[in-house]
Amino acid sequence: GAAPQASSTPAALFSPTTPDEIAVADLSRQAILALPQGKWPELYDSFNAEFQARCPRGQFEQTGQTDAQAQGANLSRIGFKGLQEASVEGDSARAVIVGEVAGQSEYTIQAYFTKAEGTWKLAPGPGTQGCVAFSRLSG
Repeated sequence: GAAPQASSTPAALFSPTTPDEIAVADLSRQAILALPQGKWPELYDSFNAEFQARCPRGQFEQTGQTDAQAQGANLSRIGFKGLQEASVEGDSARAVIVGEVAGQSEYTIQAYFTKAEGTWKLAPGPGTQGCVAFSRLSG
């Protein structure tokens, strides 16, 4: 039988072109892949001071361990597909990240970024608290 087209067609991905957009895309990739690659503790330094002030490093690492355990067998299937959209305005940016659980599903996450001293960092999104920085949009 023919595979269904409509539901399996992924959203068109955003193609970053400017240095700022590329930096945001790279940070987005790191944010998705940190957990399955076992690099969650290192991701902490990619967050801005505002996030670090409300989420101590130890708590951040514990959150990652809990999330990794919750994923179970799916942990190794988590992947980064790209950005659905990204907008950069001065020293702040927002992106919708498309992640996947290989062979199962895609999901989207809204992420925010700030630029300080020439370096882009992950920032907590509106309405988030504690060690939660991103909001899940779908999946």
